[in-house]
Amino acid sequence: MSDKRNLMKQLRYILLPSILSLSACAAVYTDASDSSHVTFLNSDGESISSLTKKAKAYCAQYGKTASFRKSDTQLVAVFDCNWPQASPR
Repeated sequence: MSDKRNLMKQLRYILLPSILSLSACAAVYTDASDSSHVTFLNSDGESISSLTKKAKAYCAQYGKTASFRKSDTQLVAVFDCNWPQASPR
């Protein structure tokens, strides 16, 4: 049992830094994202225009368009996924 506990402790010290370093490589959308909105963790300081392109691609899979909602901090950016508006006649 002690060996198992030691192994888990060692894995934690290896995996946690690995995951953090991978997430620091690029802005990634979070699990909080869904068909209504996309939330990015922007750890590398990508521009809003770059994130907008990624948000448009994400929302497009639901047939929607992306619009920037807010940036709570420099690390979090939120985009809404909206239905395209019908063209006026």
